Amino acid sequence: MSAKTKQEVESKINKELLRFLKEHLGEEAKIVSSEVVDDAIIVRFKGVLPLAEKHLSEESDGAKLIHELKMKLIEEVKPALELCIEEVTGAKVIDIHSSFNLATGERIEVFTLNKNLGDLSRKKEG
Repeated sequence: MSAKTKQEVESKINKELLRFLKEHLGEEAKIVSSEVVDDAIIVRFKGVLPLAEKHLSEESDGAKLIHELKMKLIEEVKPALELCIEEVTGAKVIDIHSSFNLATGERIEVFTLNKNLGDLSRKKEG
């Protein structure tokens, strides 16, 4: 892992997941933020609902369809998503928990890792 501090790792995660979102899911986020918490990483994407999906989500059948599609897509790309996180952190991804809220246009990803990255916050740049 080339990044050494918690902030550097979180910044790298944000950058890589924005790229991943665009390349693998065809989505763009207006804002992405991540937080390393011990052996987990929480990533929040804001503004990932395109206008066409937003209009479709106003109908209950459309909302159900979009939600199912987004969950199916994330399942399909999980191996590549795990690899992306593993390359940035040097930790193996044990599990991924995904949620998408059509009302807010937000996606949340929680990555559970095989090791605690909490010590990053105590490292000093040098």
